[in-house]
Amino acid sequence: MPKKRLLVAAGLVCLWVGICVVRPVTAQEPDMNVSTRPEIKTIVELLESGNHAAALVEAQKFEAAAKAQFGINHTNYAYALSVVATVYVGQAKFDEAEALFRRAIAIREKVLGDDHPDVAHNLTILAGIYRMHRKDAEAEGLLRRALEIQTRALGDNDFTVGGTLLSLASACLAQGKREEADALRERGMSIMDYAMKAIGRK
Repeated sequence: MPKKRLLVAAGLVCLWVGICVVRPVTAQEPDMNVSTRPEIKTIVELLESGNHAAALVEAQKFEAAAKAQFGINHTNYAYALSVVATVYVGQAKFDEAEALFRRAIAIREKVLGDDHPDVAHNLTILAGIYRMHRKDAEAEGLLRRALEIQTRALGDNDFTVGGTLLSLASACLAQGKREEADALRERGMSIMDYAMKAIGRK
């Protein structure tokens, strides 16, 4: 089980790095892509080696530096909070992780707006944490909200929408909603197949 949590934690950090690389630069972030900073690489390496205590120290240093440089109402600070939260996931401290992810979401909602795709992305991450400790109903609610945002912002056939549908299907299945889960899974797979074919045609 600890190894499983370790892999999840490293994957979450990598996912946060990925979203910062691909997302459009906001007016608030003209000069800095936090995912390229060496601190992130160090934290990921520490998580992968199982040294959670050292990873937490480095993540907290990263958060403090982001707070000093950008203040508490900046998306880079929200990113830093999410990194600390990810380390907490690796330590199975889900309550602490949930609180920090919620703070990160609140900052992004304030800066970017309630319907921004980055907000939806954060909601899916928090839903994943809920799923880890069996809060499937709460996860379902977050995923439905994320799905609404993503559909409006990205369209019905976007790859991201398909992925969220599959996550929602898993949350529903865990609650015994088999028919709904099957329908969501089928829809999600259809969208992802369509999106992959569209990418192949480019």
